[in-house]
Amino acid sequence: MKNKIFLLLFSCVVSFSSYSQISEEYQLKEANKAVMIWFNNLNTGNYTEVWDGLSVKVKNQTNFDEWVNAVSGEMLIFGEFNGRVELNKEFKNTLEELGDGYYAEFSYAVVYENTIEHSEYIILHQDSKRNWKVLIFSYEFRQE
Repeated sequence: MKNKIFLLLFSCVVSFSSYSQISEEYQLKEANKAVMIWFNNLNTGNYTEVWDGLSVKVKNQTNFDEWVNAVSGEMLIFGEFNGRVELNKEFKNTLEELGDGYYAEFSYAVVYENTIEHSEYIILHQDSKRNWKVLIFSYEFRQE
């Protein structure tokens, strides 16, 4: 009888662990879709859609016009977009400085016309409507 109870508990733990892994993979897949749309809008100059993809927390720190001026200026410095390769992705359900929630972190190696060793790092979070929104976006590069 004890063996049957142990097997039942073990199978429940294994099932829950498998479900958790599937859920994380699903969340990363959905976040990846959102980030690719966001990057496509960024690289094609569709800044209204890029703004719409930002978290409310980010939008509350600036206004649309100032943000568009800053972003469009940076994109001019970068030059023509030539490609992006994902280096890492990770799902987290908490971030120390941001608290509990669903977060997806991605890092990329990127090729732009006017930069060298360009890398990008982005964190998305799931808002109250279960939409993935950009919370943090940063980049590093050297100019030619």
